[in-house]
Amino acid sequence: MENKLNINESFICKIWEGADEYLVPLKTTNGEPFEIIDYGKKNFDSGPDYLDASIKIGSKIFKGHVEVHRDFKHWFEHKHPADRKYVSVILQVVLWDSKNRKSPKLKIKRDIPTVILANHLKYSIHYIWQEIINKPSSKTKLPCANLNDNISDESVRDWFSKLAFERLKLKSQRIKERLHELEKESGGKTSSDYIKNKSHWEQVFYELVFEALGFSKNKEQMLKLARSYKLLIARERSESGILKDKANNGNDTRIFLQAVLFGISGLLFDLRAKDEYIERVKDIWSKIEPELKIERLNKADWFFFRLRPQNFPTRRIAYSSQFIIKLVKEDLLKEIILLFQNNELEPKEIYRYLTMYLKPGKDEYWNKHYNFGKSSAKAVYLLGSQRIGDIIVNVITPLVYLYSDIFAKRNLKDRVIDFYTKLKIFTDNSIIKLVQSQVIKKRNIKIDNPAMEQAGIQLYTFYCTRERCDECVIGKTVFKDTGYEYRIIYY
Repeated sequence: MENKLNINESFICKIWEGADEYLVPLKTTNGEPFEIIDYGKKNFDSGPDYLDASIKIGSKIFKGHVEVHRDFKHWFEHKHPADRKYVSVILQVVLWDSKNRKSPKLKIKRDIPTVILANHLKYSIHYIWQEIINKPSSKTKLPCANLNDNISDESVRDWFSKLAFERLKLKSQRIKERLHELEKESGGKTSSDYIKNKSHWEQVFYELVFEALGFSKNKEQMLKLARSYKLLIARERSESGILKDKANNGNDTRIFLQAVLFGISGLLFDLRAKDEYIERVKDIWSKIEPELKIERLNKADWFFFRLRPQNFPTRRIAYSSQFIIKLVKEDLLKEIILLFQNNELEPKEIYRYLTMYLKPGKDEYWNKHYNFGKSSAKAVYLLGSQRIGDIIVNVITPLVYLYSDIFAKRNLKDRVIDFYTKLKIFTDNSIIKLVQSQVIKKRNIKIDNPAMEQAGIQLYTFYCTRERCDECVIGKTVFKDTGYEYRIIYY
């Protein structure tokens, strides 16, 4: 059985309310088909979690209250059978099944049907957890939200500074571990003195950018794609001229790369849409697939549901072909390192050049399509400025920071830190809005550079949502005398 996260009922309510997104068609524990007609009203007082709900079980419609629990035992532990507030409960919703399952009953001897969410999840509970905590709503409330006003600006500012570098080092450590893995795979030594192979650094950069292009829903698939079609293979084919020979008997490297990437991704499998571009890439793939001998990914693993069309994986893969060309033909990683080493450039100038390096070029098909055979209402760039900014902060910055450490380049390290802490940015994501409103509040502190932005994300994702208030400077101060019952409210 999957490792059970220690999650609370407010999180389970988010899954329940997001049934269309997170759940397959439901059935009760008795195997009866189940349909939600009306979730009811969320109850913030004592009693059932949802009031005046309407559900359909089999052919019958029931109206009443819904109670949410982590698993079966809580119905009896919370003494609901003896509580008259629960007389009108028509359904129990639990996340997990129990070994010694005991069906919920009321004092009036009426059995209550139960739905086990874990048996109907579209995705892993870990994936859903990440989806929910990464997109807090305006109603999400942190445990210390109403208690942290008396924490000094200086304490909060110092804590955010520590969090900023904690996150930067965490990302750099992940890169370092991947470099070690590549060294082992190639039969090389694995001490820190030996992770200096240029091709390994480029491969990691390549993987991280692919992963970032996948957003939260497709990052694992994009990472698998980058590890399946290694940059070294693309480089060897480019240098040997195979790319040119295979792509339209000419020089269209980009189309060739798209054919390979789409082929390996599995998205060309059983593709029934037809147009000139599709026929071209399918023809290239049919010729190159036997030579590559790379296992194709599962087409069904790619997510399109509830994504904006401009963020579809098809468009991200199309951009990836351009990124490979930049790495292979333009020595992109070297250019980025040299850019940071240029002492004459201010952070905003470095950012401007990085944006130019990553800016997508024209793609006649994918600028006007969001999927195979599906045209857009208007032409759209393959990658927007916000996603480019995310790659600069979350991939390039920690990569160059680690590079400065491994190669003992003190000036380069200072330049990266300067960029990280002084570049002025506008951040507009739900986590930062939450931290701004519930932690920063009216303090004389601004979240206006990458370091402060990353600090806010680190606080929320590694402390607030992981019940680590006792390790947080703010939490330790707020709860030092009273202690706390941890409860982050998501609804």
